[in-house]
Amino acid sequence: MSELVVDVVDEAGTARLAQSLAAALILPRGSVISLCGPLGAGKTRLVRALAAALGVNPDEVASPTFVLLHEYAGTRPIYHCDAYRLRSARELWELGIEEMFAAEAITLIEWADRVADALPAEYLEVRIEVTGDTSRRFTLRAIGAVYESVIDTLRRAAR
Repeated sequence: MSELVVDVVDEAGTARLAQSLAAALILPRGSVISLCGPLGAGKTRLVRALAAALGVNPDEVASPTFVLLHEYAGTRPIYHCDAYRLRSARELWELGIEEMFAAEAITLIEWADRVADALPAEYLEVRIEVTGDTSRRFTLRAIGAVYESVIDTLRRAAR
C-alpha cells in the first residue's frame, strides 16, 4: 500500500495539490476518492480546487451536506458526495453510488469513513489533518493496486 504525505501551509498549497491530483487521475478512468478529516479540515476546499483544475467554476462547488450529492461537468464528470448525515453504508447505496463508481468519472466522498463498507475494493484515501490556522497535512493512501500509479505520479510531481 503506497502512501504519500503532503504538508501545505495555506489554501494555495491545497490548490496546487488538487491540480497535481487532477492530473494524476487521468488513469484510472473511474476514480473514487475517500475524504476524511474533522469539520473545517478542508475537504470541500480540496474538492473545489480539484473541480477547478478540471474546468468547473469553483464558485459552483459547495458542500453537499444537506443535499448529499452534487454533480459537476468538467473535463471529466465529478460526483461529490457527503456521508456526514448518513447513518449507514446502505443509505449511500440508495443514492446510486455503485453507478457512480462504474462511471468514467471522479467520485469524491466526504466523511467516507462513516460509510467504509460501501466503498469499492480500490480507491484513493485522503486524510486531512489540521496542523495550524491555514496549514494542513494530507495523507494520501492507495487502497488497491490501481491507485499505486496515482501515488507514484504525485510523488514525482512533488519533487
